[in-house]
This record gives sequence, C-alpha cells and structure tokens, in this order.
Amino acid sequence: MVLIAPHPTESVEILETPRQTGDRYRFRLRAPPGGGPGIEGRGVHAHPGFVESFQCVSGAMKMRVGSELSELSPGQGAEVPPDVVHGFVGVGERPLVVDVEIIFTAPGPRPEADLVVFWATVDRLIREGSVSERTGMPPLLQLVALLDRVPEAFRLPGITGWLMRPLAVLGRLRGY
Repeated sequence: MVLIAPHPTESVEILETPRQTGDRYRFRLRAPPGGGPGIEGRGVHAHPGFVESFQCVSGAMKMRVGSELSELSPGQGAEVPPDVVHGFVGVGERPLVVDVEIIFTAPGPRPEADLVVFWATVDRLIREGSVSERTGMPPLLQLVALLDRVPEAFRLPGITGWLMRPLAVLGRLRGY
C-alpha cells in the first residue's frame, strides 16, 4: 500500500494495482469536511480510458457526474463512464472517506507505473510547495506536462487534445 497526498489536506491509500488485479486500481481517499477535488472549477475532470466508481465509506459527499448532482452517504455509490466530466466534494462536518475503483476500458498493458508516478509526483509537488493552496493545483504548464504522461487517465475540461500536446511540450521545455 502506497500513501500519497493529492492535496495538502487529503490522502490516497493505494489498495490494489493492475499488477495484482489485472485490470483495475482500488484506492481509498480521505479528505476533511469540504475536501475532495470539487464539483466545479479546479477539480472537475474526465478519464478517457477508464470507468471510475465511488463508494462512500464515511462522511457524506456531493458528486457531479456530467450535469447531474447527487449526494451520497455511507454505503452509497456512483459510477462514472469514460470521458464523462465529474468531481466530488465532502459535505457536512465529518471527514470524508471514499473508496474508488478505476477499471480500464481499453485492452492492452495497464499504465500502473505511470499512474503511481503521477500521484507520487503530485505528492512531491505539494511537499515542495509548488501547488497553489487556493486551487490545489501546480502551475498550468507543469500540470499539463504531468498529465501528458497519462493521456488515458485525465482530461481537463477546456483544454482540448490538440492544445494539450503543445502546452505539454512547452512545459517540458521550461523544465517541468
């Protein structure tokens, strides 16, 4: 199990990887009240290459899947199809614990090392102070250069594929 911090106040514990399961990741995210990636703005994202399912373990969460908003309490879950914009945020006064499962849709090798490197890099950036406290994100060019390493995993709304590649190249030229 690897423990990382995708945001200064959150942690992700990797429970299983494709090396163990063949086709999926399982991890547990812990966030304080109000934590999580968000349901608009900075935290809304999509995953072109996998289905993502969420199971609320404790606390409560508001979840956006496409244009639909719902509230999940312990024992409830939601599934996000590939390439559907989504996000979530903890609601109420209790910390949020949510189990997440990533199930790859494309055949072929699984990018286990790339996703673990991605999360570990985000964790390192947080510890180095390279992540904005306001947005929870690194500078745009650094973020795009990082996301370009895992194209099947993340898509940011508003940054189309044809724009992502040149921004990633520019980010790498600047040392990211």
